[in-house]
Amino acid sequence: MKLLYKDLTYKLRGCFFDVQNALGTGYDEETYHLALVHHLKKRQIPFETKATRYVEHRGIKVHKFEIDLIIDKSIILELKSIPTSFTPHNYLQIISYLKCWKKDLGLLINFGQSKVKIERVLFSEKQLKIEEDYSEIKGLLSSERRKQLIHLREAILTIFDSFGLGYNDTIYRALLQEELTFKSIPFVPFIYIPVEYDGQVIREFELKLPVIANDFICGVTALKEDLELDIHKMKTYLKATGIPFGVLAHFGKDGLDIIGISPTDGYSSRIY
Repeated sequence: MKLLYKDLTYKLRGCFFDVQNALGTGYDEETYHLALVHHLKKRQIPFETKATRYVEHRGIKVHKFEIDLIIDKSIILELKSIPTSFTPHNYLQIISYLKCWKKDLGLLINFGQSKVKIERVLFSEKQLKIEEDYSEIKGLLSSERRKQLIHLREAILTIFDSFGLGYNDTIYRALLQEELTFKSIPFVPFIYIPVEYDGQVIREFELKLPVIANDFICGVTALKEDLELDIHKMKTYLKATGIPFGVLAHFGKDGLDIIGISPTDGYSSRIY
């Protein structure tokens, strides 16, 4: 397979190593950013720094992105200065940038270790695939709750059709809330759960998930391999609140999964 932007990435790798060789290890991200900007100018490599874009839905700006650098209108750079390896959040972050800017290659660069670490991250829009499983709540819904589920499902599918895959869960949650508002589907964006231990309320936990007509908690996740933990969390929230049903919308790597959840413990582990 042909390496994307082979010549340009080769030049950039030299810039990264030159910057760390000149500065050493131990500075923060902004210091390396400024040094790299200076070096790119010196090498006459075209770039844009701190470019911003918004994710919009129904005319509403729901999220603002700011990228570190975009090189020659082609490659997005995300700079870090951390003593560890790249985290899943770092990959999700740059994938979201690639999706928003409609680019196919990003570079994660870490100046926080003794040698510069560089990771290539590729992105392409996936063919849209949908899987739905309501077996756990099938037969338990009244006619009114079935209508609510249909409306919620339509809102989730609208977001999927409009934005596809590649963003993180925070963005999909914000997009979904805008769609619920547009469709006049009654919901609250978050609730407080009184947490009891040994017969006493020890704190109020803020659950940042939309609750539909006090009948459904809607969980939103993205780009995960295993949904078992999220399903167990949803069951905990349902039991604690007394809300009868949950829906988990997972905007995954290969498609959308919509799963109906009840407070019972009968759900088997599923890995995607």
